[in-house]
Amino acid sequence: MIRILQSLLILVSFQCFSQTYEIVEVVIECTPAKVDNLNTRLSDFSPFVSGQSFYFTSGREYDMHNLGENNWKRAGHLNIFEGKIKGTLGPDVKIKDIELVSNRLMTDNHTGPMCLSVTGDTMFFTQVQTVEKKKRKKKEKYRPQLYMSVKDGRTWQTPVRLPFNDINHSFGHPSYDSKNQRLYFASDMSKDGGKDIYYSELKGGMWSSPKSLDFVNTTSNEIFPCVVGDFIFYASDKAGGEGGLDVYWQQFSQPQEGPKPVYGLNSPEDDFGLYVNSGMTQGFYSNNSSGNDDIYYFDMEKKVTVRNELAGKFTYRTINSSASGLDIMILGDDDNIILETTTDDSGNFKFSNIDYEGDYRIEAKTEMDLYLTIYDKDGNPVTKLVSDENGSFSYKKLGYDRGGTLALIPEDMVDLKLNQGHLTGQFVYENYPGEYPNQLKVLLVDEDGEMKFQTFTDDNGNFDFRKLDMDQNYILTVPEDNEGLILLIFDKKGNVVAQLKSDESGTFTYRKLKPSFSNSLAVMQETDEIFELETKTISGYFEYKNIDTKFEQGLTVQAYTEEGILIEETVTDEEGKFRFRSLPVGDNLLFKMKENQENFDLDDFTLYIFDRNGKKIAQLRRGQNDYFIFKPLGFDTENNLTQVQEDSLGINISIRTNYDLVVVYFDSNKSNVKSRDLGKLKKLYDLLKSNPALKVEVNAYADARSSDEYNLILSEKRGDWVVEYLVSKGLPKDRFIVNAYGETQLVDENNDALNRRAEIRIY
Repeated sequence: MIRILQSLLILVSFQCFSQTYEIVEVVIECTPAKVDNLNTRLSDFSPFVSGQSFYFTSGREYDMHNLGENNWKRAGHLNIFEGKIKGTLGPDVKIKDIELVSNRLMTDNHTGPMCLSVTGDTMFFTQVQTVEKKKRKKKEKYRPQLYMSVKDGRTWQTPVRLPFNDINHSFGHPSYDSKNQRLYFASDMSKDGGKDIYYSELKGGMWSSPKSLDFVNTTSNEIFPCVVGDFIFYASDKAGGEGGLDVYWQQFSQPQEGPKPVYGLNSPEDDFGLYVNSGMTQGFYSNNSSGNDDIYYFDMEKKVTVRNELAGKFTYRTINSSASGLDIMILGDDDNIILETTTDDSGNFKFSNIDYEGDYRIEAKTEMDLYLTIYDKDGNPVTKLVSDENGSFSYKKLGYDRGGTLALIPEDMVDLKLNQGHLTGQFVYENYPGEYPNQLKVLLVDEDGEMKFQTFTDDNGNFDFRKLDMDQNYILTVPEDNEGLILLIFDKKGNVVAQLKSDESGTFTYRKLKPSFSNSLAVMQETDEIFELETKTISGYFEYKNIDTKFEQGLTVQAYTEEGILIEETVTDEEGKFRFRSLPVGDNLLFKMKENQENFDLDDFTLYIFDRNGKKIAQLRRGQNDYFIFKPLGFDTENNLTQVQEDSLGINISIRTNYDLVVVYFDSNKSNVKSRDLGKLKKLYDLLKSNPALKVEVNAYADARSSDEYNLILSEKRGDWVVEYLVSKGLPKDRFIVNAYGETQLVDENNDALNRRAEIRIY
């Protein structure tokens, strides 16, 4: 049986959100600032940024970046230069250590402008050729042509002239779209005598014949293209502008919209040669207002006017009756009412033209508990939420450009420059927490059912698909017959961002992560790539007195927040194994085992915690208020352990209602504390002896220089040493518990001395 995630694991578009937008107007507005200590009295223009390198064309000595065809007759030759960006990009950006990119790119004529591939190892650039010289009049004709050079190590190789060049025409101002392998450029090949924008595609190692970008080109000059995703920026001297060359933009996906000016950049002089970053938030351009071509920085803002809608349905949680006639309000951050409406006879409602930029919430005027079901623009239910104690359902604003798009690949797993995604997931059995489907074949097929990628799960059910084209639609399939499978999708931090479950027919269906610990539905912001409600998965097992014990009825395990709020409950299998799939991210957790009919002493249990790869990350004993306390974030302390030197760490123990923390340190590969920290333990002993009601929890750690298993054992030995030291002085052993974390909680990756520690908590 082929198990298909239907259209649910579509990597590009999945129309599912409740808010739909009609875009009324898009405006791109920039705020420019001249770059200090970069420009000269000669031409400096056409900037390009790659990493921390800043490239540009100039006529400076020794010959600066290539300007363009109108400047061939200047005294100096244009060349390509490179500087280093110091600090962050902004109005006050500093470009230092400027030098010629390479002598190999120089000729006795002009070179530049240029651009790079996204990997930074292939350069496309303009270089002028002398095509004719008349001896008597000593006149020359110049033809800019396009070249490329590949970087080998730190050296740019000998330039290669691109095959589609024609010496009878000019070719220049390159902009390379690495994702689509298209090189855009300006040329005078058109019959009207002006310059237009063309492109050539690299297919199978061959460049195609140039094609005119017809939706951009006019009878005027269109030059200096800059392609960023779906947008193309360019300079044109067409009528209706500010004067000279002005900067315009258009979208490939909406060519019918026509050209629109970039507000804030255009002036009565020439404005041209843009570089725009991939996020379209900042960039650089060229302007000749000073009489020379100079480079400016700009901040970019994309302003969109939209009309949006929100549609849904209210139902009662506890009674079987229609939630009709309810007064529904949208409230903003300041609790002001933005819109009001009333549900119809079936409990349905719809808000149109929501004109609010911030986060907002929906509130129904009723004392009854409600469910809120949200529908997409096609009327399909996409999620069901439960109101909070105030009867509110919280939302965040949907982004205009990706409204209705669900990508299961999280944002931090997407390379925006290459437009490639990394899908990492895990298959688990819903009813068998200690078992995983290993060597399970996992396929990605296209919309026609043709297999494109294949992999197998490891021993813990994990799999990966890397370098997936984010513009392609794939469906994830599992060809084998495996009942009761759950698919977990992870982000880069290891948090679960989506869960999918197979139904009784064997088809996987998308299940929104339940907001059991938060009643907010976080929907995409303008710059987000996905919708996600992050959770984390925790696997573990209980061991009793270090013996092989079967728990025939299973053990009931509960997960709590630090505030003692019950999050989730599950039952272990007979071997004591369990799994929680929807625990809150970024929180410390408390686990508790319910008393069982079997005759077990709960203090004799040890709880082991595992990550998704089967790595044992914690060994816990029952402590304060009968909790097994899992502290992945460590403990709060007045000392910043990542910054303060060990010899300055003091101890200040006092009896308080909340605990104090004592930190002691260990030498490499040693289980006994450093001699200078024995004084801390002696003070601790005096406190415990004087206050018999106090108890101690020792949380021990290791650095990351040995294996995971070894470090977990070593950290346990360190905790045991602390306990044995205090017990040897006469304190009862039942006042202590030891939790071992191995190398999983490093406080400073660059200082192992701070990681070899035990955090001693008094309660």
